[in-house]
Amino acid sequence: MYTQTKPTTRPIDTSFRTFSISDLDSALLIEIECYPDPWTEGKFIGSLSNKNTIANIITVGDTIVGYCFSIVCVDYADILNICIHPDYQRMGLGSDLLDYQTEQLLVTGIKSILLEVRESNLAAMLYYEKNGFEAIDRRNKYYRNGEDAIIMRQLI
Repeated sequence: MYTQTKPTTRPIDTSFRTFSISDLDSALLIEIECYPDPWTEGKFIGSLSNKNTIANIITVGDTIVGYCFSIVCVDYADILNICIHPDYQRMGLGSDLLDYQTEQLLVTGIKSILLEVRESNLAAMLYYEKNGFEAIDRRNKYYRNGEDAIIMRQLI
C-alpha cells in the first residue's frame, strides 16, 4: 500500500509582500482550513489597525498561501499568527515566511521574538525549534478550550 505525499520541491514563483485589507478574504479561508479556533475578520482587522503590527503574506504565483502577523513591543516582537495553507505545507514555505518576517522585525531593533503554541501541537513546536525557537515557559489554560500554551522564544 502506498501513501500519497506532497511534493518536496518548492514552487518557483514565490514572493512576499505586506498584508493588506484586500488579502483578508484569502486569509480567512486559510485560517478556517488550518485552525480549530480561527481568527475572525475582526481579529485580523484589529491587528492590522495597530501601528505596531507587522503583517506579511507569501504567495505562489498570484495565490496567497500564507501570512504572518507580529506585534512589536519595545525590544521584542510577539508572533500573533503564522499560517500556511495545508496544500503548501511541508515545502519550506513556512520557514521562508518566518525568515522574511524576522528580517522585517529586525529593522525595529528587537532582541527576541516570542510566540505561544498549543501544548498539543507537537508538529508546530518541532517546526519552531527547527527555526531557532526554544520553549521558555507555559501559560496555563491559555486557549478557549482550556489547553495550555507553551511560550517559545528566539533570540536575535
